[in-house]
Formats: sequence, structure tokens, C-alpha cells
Amino acid sequence: MKYLIETIGCQMNVCESDALSNMLSNYGMLQVHNIVDADVIILNTCSVRAQAEQKAFSYIGRVEELKKQKPNVKIIVIGCMAERLGIKIRKRFKSVDLVIGSKNINNFALKIVNLYNLAKIDDNILSKKSTEVGRCITIIRGCNNFCSYCVVPFVRGQEVSLDNKIIISECEEMVKSGAKEIMLLGQNVNSYKHGTVDFVSLVRDICKIDGLERLRFMTNHPKNLSDDLINLIATEKKVCHHVHLPMQSGSNKVLKEMNRNYTYEYYLALINKLRSKIADISITTDIIVGFPGETEKDFNNTLKALKDICFDGLYVFRYSSRPNTRASRMVDDVPLEEKKRRHSIILNESNKISSEIVLSMVGKTFEVLVENFKSNILEGRTGGGRKVFIKSTSKDYVGKVFNVHISESKINSLFGNIV
Repeated sequence: MKYLIETIGCQMNVCESDALSNMLSNYGMLQVHNIVDADVIILNTCSVRAQAEQKAFSYIGRVEELKKQKPNVKIIVIGCMAERLGIKIRKRFKSVDLVIGSKNINNFALKIVNLYNLAKIDDNILSKKSTEVGRCITIIRGCNNFCSYCVVPFVRGQEVSLDNKIIISECEEMVKSGAKEIMLLGQNVNSYKHGTVDFVSLVRDICKIDGLERLRFMTNHPKNLSDDLINLIATEKKVCHHVHLPMQSGSNKVLKEMNRNYTYEYYLALINKLRSKIADISITTDIIVGFPGETEKDFNNTLKALKDICFDGLYVFRYSSRPNTRASRMVDDVPLEEKKRRHSIILNESNKISSEIVLSMVGKTFEVLVENFKSNILEGRTGGGRKVFIKSTSKDYVGKVFNVHISESKINSLFGNIV
């Protein structure tokens, strides 16, 4: 039985698709990457932005056409959009065989297995299948913050921290099967708490795993980023010097309407604290433009914040109303063309800053974990998360850390040679 998984959305969706793939392989199913070859087509969806849902609808429509040629193909929709629009999906697309919402994530594989009455063939598939250098694991699901623009609490539920012993055990298995870097995932990893184990304790325990070279985590919420965590990043060798810290806006008025529970001044002080403790820290962020009521002055405050802080990189999004959120009851008064203009300005300024940062890295040497080998090019990352490309004729470097002398840079990438 052959299956294909198409993933739309965040890193957590990618991680969940990987976990689902492992479980399906455990039942003897074979993963393929062309829908023409698949007996089961699984779409893992996102509801955070309207564009993600539109992309999912378009994909289902294309797969429906395939099903006309191959009637036995099963179409399964899972994830956040499936949680929010389950009944509507079934009504709109009669060809969809199964819809499983994100709150039912633990039963993704089981429901698919029951659809075909498959029997388990292997209890230890994880160590056999998961051989990537970089892996990810979800440590906390859901969110309690209820930012006024965000649908996540409604489609993923409230925060649930997963068992720290199970997390550590799975991380150990990943390392045994070849993982050198692990990323811990959650809507707000800083809120992790299982029994007496908080996030800092969990990170410290995972770092004790022999063979693990690097540990990353995202996403952090500014209101919960503690001094203890900053000190751990500064002192624990395995923790990468990279923090993804969503700012969303540089306007206090907008931040209050977003229910972010911090001011720009607080956020800036946190950035300064990170940089004073960790000189080479890489800081990335998220920004939303066109939030209801965002004036030109508010936008210019965000633009100024971007220039003052000089983020190493960012994701910028145009606001789109999400059902059930508090912001959906506000007047969406920023025209689409103006949202596009503000989006373009932020993106262009970010690329300019990023180009200047990577240019300053030329001529220097950095530790790089090699993750992949394609067409005589080694692909890796610095501890700060910058992509590095190295010419080579050997894949033996994959999975190892080397000092790389940087000889060239582009907007977000570096090019160099192993020292």
C-alpha cells in the first residue's frame, strides 16, 4: 500500500507529517512522492492564514481529478483546517474519504490503518526509518495565549505538555539512528511544564544525550523567555545560538490590540539582554502587517523597530481575518493593496539587513553541521541557522561538524570551504 503526504503550514505540521509517516511505515505502507503512484493521498493542512486554506482547497481539487482516473485512491485530509472545516470539507469534496482534525492527532495513523484493516509489522520503525541528520519533535501542543489574530487555540486546543521521559526517549532513539541536531517544537515552548519539569530542565536533560551535537527550539513567546533560558543558551555548548522571537509589531497600540501582553520597550530590552549575554546570537522574528487599525504611523514604528534591531531574518505576513478570533470582530480596514505595499517594504528592508549581515561573515570561519549532499554540493548550517554551501565530491561529510571558511555570501546564504 503506497501513501503520499502533502504538508501545508508550519514546522509543527512538517514534524507531525514525519511522525505519521513513521507510523504508517510501521504498518507496512510505502511512502511515495508522486500522486500518480499513491493509493492513499494525505493532505496535512493549516488554518493560521486564509491563504493556507485556499492552497489546501486547490490541492484537494487537483487530487479529485486524479480520483476520476483512479477511483480506488483514498483522499484523507488532516490537521488544523480539517479541525476547523471538517463538515464543510466533506460537503464540498465528495471524493474525500476521511477527515481528521488536529485535536485528534494521536489517532491520525490508527484511523488510516483501520480504513485498510492493516496489521502492524514492526514495533521499532523509528530507529530504522528516521536517519536524517536534523530531526524535530513536538514537546507541547496547543496554546493558551489567545492572541487576537490567531486561530491556533481553537483548532489545536489549549496547551498540553508531553511527557518529558517520552520526549527524552524519542530524542535518544533519533540520535541512535543518526540524528545530530534536534529541534523542539511548540506554539510556545517556553510554557512547557510536565510535573516538576519545566522547559529549561527539559533542554538541559536532552543536552546530556551522547552523540547529540546541536539542539534548537521554536517558537518562543517574549513574555515567557526567562533569564534562566537565556543563561542556558549562553552556557550550554549544544544549544544553538539562535532564538526565534516573534515581535509581530513595533507599535504598542497594535501589540495591545493583538493581545501580545508586552510592549515594544519590553521586547527591545529582551533583545538587548540576549545580545549582551550571547554576543553571536542570531535572532529571527515574525511580523504581521495590515492588522485592523494599523495606521501609517503604527507601520512606521514597526519599520523603525526592524531597522533598529537588525534581525537576522524574519517571516512577514499580511493580516487575514480568522474565524472565532477576537480580531475577526474588528473592522479589517487596511486595504489589500496597502497590506501588499507594507509587506513588500518590510521584506525588502529585511533582505537588505540580511545581506549586510552575511556579507560581514565573509572571510570568517564558522562551525557548520553538514546536513545533506546534492550534486557535489554539501549543505549545512551554522549554529545561528545560516545555510552554508560547500563544493565537494564526497558525501562522507554529512552528519559531521566542520570549520568552514566563508568565501562568498548572498541574501540569506553563505558559501565556503572546509578548513
